Amino acid sequence: MSPERTDARYAAPLMLAAAAFVAAGGYVHLREWLDGYRDVPAATAGAAVVRIGFPVSAAVSAIVVAALLAAAMRGRRTRTVVVAGAVLFQAGSLAALIVSRTGSLIGWAEPVGTRGADQTRAVEIGALAVLGAIAVILAVQRRRPVVAPAA
Repeated sequence: MSPERTDARYAAPLMLAAAAFVAAGGYVHLREWLDGYRDVPAATAGAAVVRIGFPVSAAVSAIVVAALLAAAMRGRRTRTVVVAGAVLFQAGSLAALIVSRTGSLIGWAEPVGTRGADQTRAVEIGALAVLGAIAVILAVQRRRPVVAPAA
């Protein structure tokens, strides 16, 4: 089996796992929004972070999941870009969660831990771990010398 096929054999299932983590994060954001954050009064400091940010996060999660699935199935040439985009999205979402729990994110501060925050943190860290593994596989694949087939 060629080195490229070996790497693809590992990258595609990991991309499916990353898609599952991202989907779970989007689901948690949507569920939390439906369960109460959509009802946060607009006059509350930073309310837009949760009133608008949570459904936007759920929608972007769906787009990232679709991109990861497409890249896993057919997009070998786009994998690096898709994985990089997914890492940026997940890292940004995790950073927003941490900032909102330890300080203030555009006025929104929620220093109390919640089940939803714990779930979000877990799936975002999981997504980042799997995406990191994919990035390593893709980097190794790019660094391998191309060997011409025997004549």
